[in-house]
Amino acid sequence: MKVTAFLFGKSRGKAILVITVSCLFIFFFFRGVRNSREQIISLELTTGAYRGQVAVLDSAELKKIGEQIARAKNIGPEQIEGNYKLVIKRRKSIQTFLFDNPAKLFEPETGRIMVLPDAGNCLNGALKQLAEKNPYGEFLTWDDVDKIFRKLDKARVVDFEFGDSFVVQRRAGSNHADVQPVTAADTTMLKKIYGGRWSWKRRAIVVEVNGRRLAASMNGMPHGAGAIEGNDFNGHFCVHFRDSKTHSKGEDLAHQLMVWKAAGVVDEMLVKAEPERIITVMLVAMEQGDFNLASRMFAPTPELNETEINRLLNTIKWLAVSGISNSRVKNDTQSFDSKVSFGLRDGTQVSNRRVTFNVIRGTGKIQWKISAQTITQLLGPFKKADETPGLRDESIYHEWNVDYRM
Repeated sequence: MKVTAFLFGKSRGKAILVITVSCLFIFFFFRGVRNSREQIISLELTTGAYRGQVAVLDSAELKKIGEQIARAKNIGPEQIEGNYKLVIKRRKSIQTFLFDNPAKLFEPETGRIMVLPDAGNCLNGALKQLAEKNPYGEFLTWDDVDKIFRKLDKARVVDFEFGDSFVVQRRAGSNHADVQPVTAADTTMLKKIYGGRWSWKRRAIVVEVNGRRLAASMNGMPHGAGAIEGNDFNGHFCVHFRDSKTHSKGEDLAHQLMVWKAAGVVDEMLVKAEPERIITVMLVAMEQGDFNLASRMFAPTPELNETEINRLLNTIKWLAVSGISNSRVKNDTQSFDSKVSFGLRDGTQVSNRRVTFNVIRGTGKIQWKISAQTITQLLGPFKKADETPGLRDESIYHEWNVDYRM
């Protein structure tokens, strides 16, 4: 009688609500239990920090992970913005988790936090495999690197762009590392990376030494003294790290830009950069022949998207700017006048073309970006007054802002 009165009396609405909530709770609870106990077919682990994916298919490892999830303690509701994404596939279901710390997995679908009994140790194997796919090096200061990469230590230098590598030995250097290829084969590989000719241009590299992977930059020009016999390398070359300095005791932006690239922190280092700094970074990247990096300093338009910007920049063989001046501000645009000389890959050479760099408010981490229309202005129809026959060839051209004492 009491039950009947409860269901059909004045409390009917309340009863229905209680029953509905209870049923939903039971449904999600048992679905979670079923999902947790159902055999895992495969597991995929990814990270937003870099491109990389690990698929776990080993049955023993999958069983261990499945057991830990089945025994996990559920807490919440709470939300975690994880850098790692874990996708678990079963025969009849798929579960997705986010996490920073593998001990606590957040399930966006249910809002649950699952605390693993083994503190996430079951995921260590997959995390290690994923870390091995990380192309970036640690962004350590020179003071820290100097303690890790000591004099006479040997290290493997990995070219960030192509993955080619060779072995060097640190021989000297107090503000950066002066290194030499260990063997003639190492020298051959270094020269191959630079297209078969020695160059002062900087390249992003990762230095593998004493179990660490360090973000760095190198030039490819033998200079100064060398002490390793039989390596076919007349002198040494320089490797720079975060905040390291040249022989003249100053930081070199070209080297630092390549260190940022090797560490994957270019955007972060330019978050608060002023418009003129963005122009300078773009020019330095172009000077080093890194047009992909230079293109990131431009704001795309419907007519000039990122792909087209990259294509146009890659038509330029070399470029130099004689000065940046006359800053003007209008609304959210800052304009700078300059004179630019450049050569194209088709042989065209132009001297002292007047170009206005319009820098506008950007989207994303970099607050200011150069209007893509600047490229159209730079590479527009050539006027007779711009052309200078016999402009010095790139092979003897001294690149803008390069310090040869490094």
